[in-house]
Amino acid sequence: MKFMKGRKLLILMFLGAFLAGGIIGGVLTSGEGAKEALDQHDHKGETVYTCSMHPQIKQNEPGDCPICGMDLVPLSTLGDSEDTNPYVMTMSPEAVALANIATSTVKAGSEMASNHLTLSGTIEVDERNVKSVSANFDGRIDDLYVAFTGQEVKQGQRLARIYSPDLIAAHRELLEAKKATGISPKLYEAAKQKLKQWQLTDAQITKMANDEDYQPHFDIYAATSGVVTDRKVAAGDYVSRGQVLFEITNLNKVWVMLDAYEQGLGQISAGDQIQFSVNALPGEEFSAKVAFIDPVVSADSRSAKVRAEVNNFSGKLKPGMFVTAKLSTQDEAPVDAGVMVPKSSILWTGRRSVVYRQVGSEMKPAFEMVQVELGPVAGEMQQVLTGLSPGDQIVTNGVFAVDGAAQLSGKYSMMAHPEEQDFQVSESFGKVIEEVIAAYLTMKNRLVRDESGQAAAGNLHKLLTEENPPLSQEKALEKWKEISESLAANALAMSQTSDIAKQREWLVPVSNEMIKLLDAFGGQGKKLFKDYCPMAKNDQGAYWLSEFEEIKNPYFGASMLSCGEIKKVYPSQGSHQQKSGHSGHQH
Repeated sequence: MKFMKGRKLLILMFLGAFLAGGIIGGVLTSGEGAKEALDQHDHKGETVYTCSMHPQIKQNEPGDCPICGMDLVPLSTLGDSEDTNPYVMTMSPEAVALANIATSTVKAGSEMASNHLTLSGTIEVDERNVKSVSANFDGRIDDLYVAFTGQEVKQGQRLARIYSPDLIAAHRELLEAKKATGISPKLYEAAKQKLKQWQLTDAQITKMANDEDYQPHFDIYAATSGVVTDRKVAAGDYVSRGQVLFEITNLNKVWVMLDAYEQGLGQISAGDQIQFSVNALPGEEFSAKVAFIDPVVSADSRSAKVRAEVNNFSGKLKPGMFVTAKLSTQDEAPVDAGVMVPKSSILWTGRRSVVYRQVGSEMKPAFEMVQVELGPVAGEMQQVLTGLSPGDQIVTNGVFAVDGAAQLSGKYSMMAHPEEQDFQVSESFGKVIEEVIAAYLTMKNRLVRDESGQAAAGNLHKLLTEENPPLSQEKALEKWKEISESLAANALAMSQTSDIAKQREWLVPVSNEMIKLLDAFGGQGKKLFKDYCPMAKNDQGAYWLSEFEEIKNPYFGASMLSCGEIKKVYPSQGSHQQKSGHSGHQH
């Protein structure tokens, strides 16, 4: 019995050890599986792809940007955000290759300066040579002798035949007046003069006077030679006096209409000689002189029309042909002033122009943003007066990719550039501005929460009218008075209405004046965002200032809280980084 009991005990111990080993092994195995699963779902190793121009776009695989169609680039390879210089963007060689970034060496102005300007445009008709043929009496078009637009006609050529009851009556009057010539010769002259006023020729009038039978039809003749550029009637149409029947254009002289961008307008003068070619006539070159420069620059294209006149007796130049012209210029600046760079290397925002200069190595590319002052344009080259030196390496292809990478990394960029405030302020005046900013933000945030900003607007008005900051600079004091008086007036108007919709209307001019205040005197160490909503102010668009990087729209509140985008960043004092100008949602 003892043996049997001992045997049973041994078996139980063996089974217990086996079960314990299985449980431990299972735990260890499940732990390894969990670790493997965790490794499989660890996203640290994944590459996030984004758009250089629209950094809000992010996805886990390459592709095209749904907004602009550009190739997405790896976010992890865009650059080294730990670089302390906010002007320098460090990128990986892979990112440089993906973005197809290329550089070239800056040449001295004396090496590449050109004394001609390249312009493009079209051949157009000389508006002074467009003549209209009108009906001088009521009637019906019975016959057309000009069958199609584009037909060439000569002066005096018959264009149409018209049936006119009015002319039949005038013919009768002419015959009766002729019979009474001996009694009243002036009556006969008056009848002939009436027909002349209807543009009948002397030959037609003489024929009518000698013809006893009333003439039912009368012919209309071309008053000039040219091409019929518009036929406005068809046979059988009834026309009234003064109605235009044809337009005839003389193409013996045409206009060359060129587009000149505003940075090159200063190099163009009336009388300048141009040489131009047209795509339809390769190998042929024509010459003309500038006759007129449009005094108004287009707000959309930032260009003005330049007109040259050219003889076209051969008829080779046809309206609508594309033109490439070279215009000889006499630059005011000496040819050795500054340097020449390709126009593709320059980012221009209207207020400033920047280029990216290579300051790294092949293994660690780095690009420094440099603000430049531009001179005249010479063909595809742009003169740069300050900011660059001969021998500098600058980005000439892929410059938008570099700028977009700088935005993503929080560096200074074309749209997030450090603004220099107009005036330096004292510590005591800086505190006044801080109080004004705080009062504005309180007012703005109440509207964000769909609460009344009436009392906060009153506090802002009181602060602006009570404070008299000590300013030693006369210009600074004038600027403060100009902004503060307008700001106070708008804040007062806002404080006098309890209607939140009306308060939001007054927020527009209040915000505009606050932006002027920051541009002139700075934000006094507080990081602020200049936001813009295109749907505010009845879709006219409006700005506001915010202390939050996240868009919080005070013009719509909860109904469209995230509508808007960051247009500018006022960095905190001592800060070296700014965020992109494209965060938030745009509708």
